[in-house]
Amino acid sequence: MKPFLCAAILSVLPFTASAAPSSSEVVESFIQAYNQHDVGLMVSHTTDNVTWMHVTGKKVKVETSTKAEFGAAMTDYFESLKGANATILDIMESGSYVSTVERVTWDNDGEQLSQCSIGTFRVTEGKLAEFWYFPAHACDELSLKPEVAPEVGVLQQTQY
Repeated sequence: MKPFLCAAILSVLPFTASAAPSSSEVVESFIQAYNQHDVGLMVSHTTDNVTWMHVTGKKVKVETSTKAEFGAAMTDYFESLKGANATILDIMESGSYVSTVERVTWDNDGEQLSQCSIGTFRVTEGKLAEFWYFPAHACDELSLKPEVAPEVGVLQQTQY
């Protein structure tokens, strides 16, 4: 009886030991698929009704609102932008939301170009449901300030 019980416990261990990916891991896998220019793998990380949006000023433009539309848009994108590669410079997770600062590089007639952008993704059940990208900017405009530790014990009254 004991060997059977041990075998039964061991047979379920792989399922309980493997946790679902975190929201950040889902986004990182999506970006890895982007870097491989693997549209099939990219769409496998999305829900059927994934919505891709661009935020500019006071407007939000919906680029795609289904998995099929997104796949078609990315196929066109990779055909026109050869050698595109994204690097996550910073990533932050809050519940089902993940925000990234990404640098995208590509080749333009032998010249290596790059730009940065901020993306925010909503992950549901391990898939991207929505994502928003803010306007691209020159990466050298990005100023990552070093983290400053708080001074402990130096409290001052600021209101009288």
